[in-house]
Amino acid sequence: MNALAHTPPPTPSAENLWARMLDCLLQDKKNYALGWIGKMRPLEVRGDTLVLAVPDRFYQDWVDNHYRPLLEATLARVTDEPTQVDYEVVPGMAPPPELKPAPEVKSAGSRPPRLNARFTFQSFVVADSNQLAAAAAHAVAESPGRAYNPLYIYGGTGLGKTHLLHAIGNKIWERDPSQRVVYLSSEQFTNEYIESVREQRMPEFRRKFRDECDVLMIDDVQFLGRKEETQREFFHTFNTLHEQGKAIILTSDMVPAEVPGLEERLRSRFSMGLITDIQEPSFETRVAILQKKAVMEGLDLPDEVAHFIARAFQKNVRELEGALVKVSAIHSLSRHPVTVEFASHVLKDVLPSRQVVDAESIQREVARYYKVPVEALKEDRRHKALAHARQVAMYLCRKLTKGSFPEIAARFNKDHSTVISAVRKVEKLRETDAAVKRELDELESKLTGE
Repeated sequence: MNALAHTPPPTPSAENLWARMLDCLLQDKKNYALGWIGKMRPLEVRGDTLVLAVPDRFYQDWVDNHYRPLLEATLARVTDEPTQVDYEVVPGMAPPPELKPAPEVKSAGSRPPRLNARFTFQSFVVADSNQLAAAAAHAVAESPGRAYNPLYIYGGTGLGKTHLLHAIGNKIWERDPSQRVVYLSSEQFTNEYIESVREQRMPEFRRKFRDECDVLMIDDVQFLGRKEETQREFFHTFNTLHEQGKAIILTSDMVPAEVPGLEERLRSRFSMGLITDIQEPSFETRVAILQKKAVMEGLDLPDEVAHFIARAFQKNVRELEGALVKVSAIHSLSRHPVTVEFASHVLKDVLPSRQVVDAESIQREVARYYKVPVEALKEDRRHKALAHARQVAMYLCRKLTKGSFPEIAARFNKDHSTVISAVRKVEKLRETDAAVKRELDELESKLTGE
């Protein structure tokens, strides 16, 4: 018989401690916890640590994330030493005797893994550029699974999508700690799926994302595109959760219709609830963000300094806040007055040293390079050379400004599908045509100064 099929016999001290701990939990009616805790077995006492056997790594992580405080508090009630718990994976461990009563219900565990407590609705600045997304996020946090399911938020990099995602998760958990909130990026979901397939742990993977999940939040869902096996698994996960009325919140840098390589059945499901965007913040919004961040940092921020930073960082809220944090940190160390000159000196390495690359500057540079009028790039003329210049300009707008396809299309008086087609065509030419690659490298160098 396989030696790993049984849990090693516990030491008397470990077995005694474990029995007393379970008695305490039963007396306190911690039935929600016994569904998980009661399936572990004591192994031994090592120094100040009670070692418990668990069947696999997933089980260990779940118990540790949700019940370590309860375990160690219970341990402290029955003994002065040991003072902490640890785990040892014992594959195929024999099941323990059934505990009564032990119906498994939702746990009131610690803050869900990966959720950032700093990202809340209180610290999010609502403005015209994000008002609908913020309102929808509030609604989902108040009524998860019922309001806008799924909620799909899209927009450019650094505009606050991830902030809203964390705010939703934090609000749901704070209102009801028994809610099992799972937050991760699509890349992390893909990696966990691949690892589960490789290690033949798919039942655990599905249990985590379907059976043990009340709220699923996936960041940057566009990276699921072209990952056929992962999409298939996510499709079934989505269906299971949605049918059970569990909340699903997704973020992306593009609408579902624009995600390359995304299966049609997922596009359809992503569009079942509400799709809303976050746009680039106005100057006034950027100033408001800086002022709110300054209060959080304990920094007295003069208006002229806020205006200076807001003008320098126009498209990315993350960079905007990062600049203020740097100014605040240097000020706290040097005690130098916060002036425009001081901020300029502190931020000299990150301030734009050239004209901001935007759609207009790209159109001007491309028109100059190919010797065509700027306005011709926005017209319907289909001369081959002009069409190529227009496609290159669209490609560079997508790559260098991170604008959405609809935003870029508006700059060229075109439909967003035309921009998608142009970007894909130029991407392919860059890989297969040396002359086009050389043109693109030269244009990018002119535009970025690199």
